[in-house]
Amino acid sequence: MLALRPPRCLLHSLRYTQTRTLRTLPRDIPTYIKRWDPTLHRPIPPSKVLTKLEETREAAPDDASQRVERDVLRDTQTFDSSHREGDLSCQKDTSRLTRLLRLARDDPDVGLNGTFRASLWGAYTLAKASDPKVIGRLSDRARDSLWTTQYLESPANRSCRAHLEQLYLDMKQVGKPMTVGQRAQYLESMFLGGEEEQALEKWEADHNPPTDGGRQDYKPEHLEAGAKLHALAGNVDRARHIMEELYTRYPDWNLSVMMTVFRAHTSSGMEQHHESAKDMYIEMKEKKGANVSINDYNAWFIGFLEARHLPYAKQLFRDMVQDGHLTTLGTAEQVEEVLKRLHMLYRLGTDISNMTSIALDALSVLPEAYHGHLFGDWMKSAVLHKAPEAAAQILDMMFQRGYNPETFHFNMLLKALLRTKENPNILKAENIGWRMIDEARKSTKKNLPSDSKAEFINKRRIHKIVPVPEASRTVPKANVATFALIMHHHAKNLQWEHVDYLSRQLKETTVEPNATIMNVLMDNKCRQGAYAEAWMIYKTLTEPQKGSKGVFPNGASIRCLWKMLRLALGDHITRDDANLPTPRELLEETVTWLVLSRSRYDAERFRTGLAGADHGAITALMMHCFSYVQDLPGSLVALHVLRHKFDIFPTDKAAQILQRQMAWVDMARESESVRSQYSHSRNNKRNNIRIAKVYDTLLNRRLDRMNLSSEEYAALSDEQIGDVGLDLLSEFVRVVLKRSYPPEVVEAMIQAAKNDIGLPELRTGDMDAFEVA
Repeated sequence: MLALRPPRCLLHSLRYTQTRTLRTLPRDIPTYIKRWDPTLHRPIPPSKVLTKLEETREAAPDDASQRVERDVLRDTQTFDSSHREGDLSCQKDTSRLTRLLRLARDDPDVGLNGTFRASLWGAYTLAKASDPKVIGRLSDRARDSLWTTQYLESPANRSCRAHLEQLYLDMKQVGKPMTVGQRAQYLESMFLGGEEEQALEKWEADHNPPTDGGRQDYKPEHLEAGAKLHALAGNVDRARHIMEELYTRYPDWNLSVMMTVFRAHTSSGMEQHHESAKDMYIEMKEKKGANVSINDYNAWFIGFLEARHLPYAKQLFRDMVQDGHLTTLGTAEQVEEVLKRLHMLYRLGTDISNMTSIALDALSVLPEAYHGHLFGDWMKSAVLHKAPEAAAQILDMMFQRGYNPETFHFNMLLKALLRTKENPNILKAENIGWRMIDEARKSTKKNLPSDSKAEFINKRRIHKIVPVPEASRTVPKANVATFALIMHHHAKNLQWEHVDYLSRQLKETTVEPNATIMNVLMDNKCRQGAYAEAWMIYKTLTEPQKGSKGVFPNGASIRCLWKMLRLALGDHITRDDANLPTPRELLEETVTWLVLSRSRYDAERFRTGLAGADHGAITALMMHCFSYVQDLPGSLVALHVLRHKFDIFPTDKAAQILQRQMAWVDMARESESVRSQYSHSRNNKRNNIRIAKVYDTLLNRRLDRMNLSSEEYAALSDEQIGDVGLDLLSEFVRVVLKRSYPPEVVEAMIQAAKNDIGLPELRTGDMDAFEVA
């Protein structure tokens, strides 16, 4: 029998009397913060069929002669249909049909009109009734126009399928091949169905002069289909050549073809393709003229972002603003649209040099109301790339351009200086930070709620900006972020007298706290060993007070709480402190926080703050906490909470912590002699070996049940391996608990743990205690 201490929390454990729920809600985050990253875009590799097609074209007749022949076919194809002489009714019907078909040829957009579409089909029906042979006399272009106008699927065209079926039967009756529209639709469906090479080969076969006399290679629909298919296949040069042939022969054809080829060029990794894309952008812009829309600009902009071509992307942003398609000052929604595209452009600022180029370009085109926001983003980049000299130059440029830097800009400078960890920069940061705090101490006015970026920019435009002389330059008063930066800096250096002084000053300045300062205060208390005070700070600040919205914790706040509990339980003095939460209560708090934060589109940022750089860190913290209280059911539930709620899988370290927890024997209540005898008997080591053997046995049995070898198991995806490992740990915990308790009691203990954290329906493994060995 394995030595196992009975868990504290069994079937009817009492709830902690100080259990809390979060009642504060997260602030709205601007929608212009994008999740899409153009730098992760990968170009589409060219289709393998292209080499074979090039060899075929080399053996074919001269392409120039074929083009001349196609021009002749284009010019000789008419919409006229001969009719029986002397039959006035037949002559009238066929003339009406010919007139409508010519109108459809001259204006392709007219086919979108429901009235015209119905009139054309009615004329076709009457002409066919008057002269059944008119079907055979229709030219290829006439049949193509009929098919194209009737093909549009919409609520206004409910007879679409019936008309197409009738037209197909009519053509089949007179022995005519399918129209170019039918052929293009067939090739497109084949291409999108995964048969890319077969679709391209069939299109190239249609493009060569056929032997049966039915030609489609001169028709615009055929060329459009070829350009789009080759563009989607990654055959950039071939798609461009087909597109050029299309617009040379049919200059007024739909520009959607050029847009598709443009996106293929921007998806390429070759510089010459990006140059061609720039030419296409200029050509499309000229052809559209006054009809160019913001959607067109968006497509061009995203294309150059995916190409990672910073100069062209910056030019697109300038054109959008200068041409009036982005209203820079207006409603909050219009300002947000500008900021959205600006922040997408920031993704190409992969170093301080590129970010400087973007910022200077944006400063030259955006109104002065945006300059504070631009300078702030620029300084953020300087902090990220550890360039304090650049941050100082940006601050100096703000003064020179007549813009008084705000507290946010100075905070960025402090961060840049402190990150260098160089004494001269640290002393400079301390000097600036304490001067800002002194300004805040002198100010008695309470901080007003901060506006959104759009509201701030709209308000800024009414302020007259004048240059600031060097002698008149002053530091702004500190805000809560400034206090957090300086306090955290002094706490790391164990300068607690400064930390205590800053805490008192923070209360006197009536600055509203936020998650940043809360995390710093809790971390300071943890460094001092005052764990209950850290928990009290969290409870006090996250509970809304009268006249305050409270503080909504971020992921780092919850991780700090788990670190606090892990340190407290590891200390014999504070392990049984009634003012601290139990691991189950803290896990319930974590789940409650997740429910409030996951509705945000940036919930991933909160999850990252909880998990940290090493996703295994939070798992280890939780496992250690449950291990200290010998709560195996709680450990099992915590692992499943991390997997199902945070997508964090258990690590090898988590399995080792569980094994040590199972092998550990509590000797705290025994006499000193008994503890001494146990430590010399090496029972703990033998227990660890026995527990490890149980784990290995369960792993081998599970792989046998799955019919997987060790090599096949290693070839599974990370998620599959993670789920298999979690199910294995769940079985492992149940097997060990079953050695001390009946199966029904084991399942009741696990259910009690799930109830305690507020997730009674949580799945905890693929086997229950009745099924395990």
